[in-house]
Amino acid sequence: MNSTTAVKDPVCGMDVESAIAAGRTEHKGQTYYFCGSKCKEKFDLSPERYLDKSAATSRGSHGCCS
Repeated sequence: MNSTTAVKDPVCGMDVESAIAAGRTEHKGQTYYFCGSKCKEKFDLSPERYLDKSAATSRGSHGCCS
């Protein structure tokens, strides 16, 4: 069976299991996974904004997720 892979939501930095992610989108041949629809919507509107910050550290509170 397939094992799930933990990936980071590029918008909020939250760890997300790729197999059960609330959302996903393709951008320039890469798949990105999201904790929720709000993060996916933000990314879809401006992917470059979040990809430029992909190396940024995660914040303790995820306002989009609560």
